[in-house]
Amino acid sequence: MHRPPILASPAMTHFPSPILSKPCLFSDEEKIRLIANHFREIMNILGLDIMDESLSKTPERVAKMYVKEAFTGLNELNFPDMSFIKWESLPQMVFIKVSFTSFCEHHFVPMNGFAHIAYLADNQLIGLSSTLRLVRFFASRPQLQERLTAQIADSLAILLNKQDVAVSIHAVHECVRARGIQDQGSPMITNVLRGDFNTDERLRGEFFEAISRA
Repeated sequence: MHRPPILASPAMTHFPSPILSKPCLFSDEEKIRLIANHFREIMNILGLDIMDESLSKTPERVAKMYVKEAFTGLNELNFPDMSFIKWESLPQMVFIKVSFTSFCEHHFVPMNGFAHIAYLADNQLIGLSSTLRLVRFFASRPQLQERLTAQIADSLAILLNKQDVAVSIHAVHECVRARGIQDQGSPMITNVLRGDFNTDERLRGEFFEAISRA
């Protein structure tokens, strides 16, 4: 189905996730009830005894985790309030390393890793906690690592109104560790380099050196 173009914002970016454009008609409580009912049926199909004391509350636990924790980033209204600090100096690189957990959209199992973020600061800084919340907003939805990297970089560029941003994500995917090839030691690395981070060899080297030291 062809989608109309989306006006980019820090919450939406030019790299939107596959989220339905129409507003959800269910409240969080209704979502939890419906998801729990469906997950209970999945457990039945698998042959689990949902009357067992250890399993009886599992459908509700899974539903609450999906709605209240793992997938809160599906609602753009949950985009964090961003704080900025006035900064007047020569441009310099700001580098931040952020841990995150997201869910692979192909198998709905976790991917865990670190987002290494840099931008050139000349007239303003983004508050440290705001940067962490931005990463976790985009991580809190079913994701592709490539898209997650692009969304973080694009959101930062929109917020800063400049293209001099860099994002490198290093993550381990449970869909590779726990199923299929069951590889235990191969992280995936994705990079998005924009503006001077893409064209300035010295600045690009400074970014990757910071990653190696982080």
